[in-house]
Amino acid sequence: MSLLLLFFDELKGYAKSRVMIVLWFGLPLLSFLIQFINPNELEGMPISFLVAIVVSSIGGTLSVIMLSTSIVSEKSRHVYELFLIRPVRRSSLLIAKFLAVYLCLVIAVSISLVVGLIIDGFTGDLSERFLEITLDSLIISISSMAITCSIGILFGVLVSSVPVAAILSVYLGSQLSSLLILPTFFIPHLNTEMLALTLGITLTIGIMSINIIKFNRMQF
Repeated sequence: MSLLLLFFDELKGYAKSRVMIVLWFGLPLLSFLIQFINPNELEGMPISFLVAIVVSSIGGTLSVIMLSTSIVSEKSRHVYELFLIRPVRRSSLLIAKFLAVYLCLVIAVSISLVVGLIIDGFTGDLSERFLEITLDSLIISISSMAITCSIGILFGVLVSSVPVAAILSVYLGSQLSSLLILPTFFIPHLNTEMLALTLGITLTIGIMSINIIKFNRMQF
């Protein structure tokens, strides 16, 4: 079974899951509700920027829980034993899960961000500066979510208990990704977007490499 087939199989399953249904409808609804925040409390911050930060944090947390608990659950139900009797690479199983969840998450966050931009447009707050700020926040959010998803898979590979995986995901998953992306805010005279993308790509590849090595050595 090829990586592409595994990806579409995982994508089909995750897109119809309860968590993703919450993301598909809940995040755009949240971006709409944010418009009712008192404008004085935003201090000039565009709605779209706030939406990018909030929905990426919530979406990242839900995705890391979904990834970690699904892998642990599949291990306990010996699902991977069925795959391994076929010509399937173990690395393809993890990569397919990562790509499926990450794609769903990016789409959900992008929809929410578009809603935020539309609201900014109707309220007269849409400007070149706000668009630039929103784009910056989107790039940082996407980079952070990639790290978050890879951490979720790491918890799933290392842990053998669903409750423990869920707890680690809630309390450490998105927080770790936020800490790893923090240098983008504190290193002056550097391109924030490029730094965020560089950190997102390198850290995600590094964590996923660890995941694959560990997963390949596991006994099923």
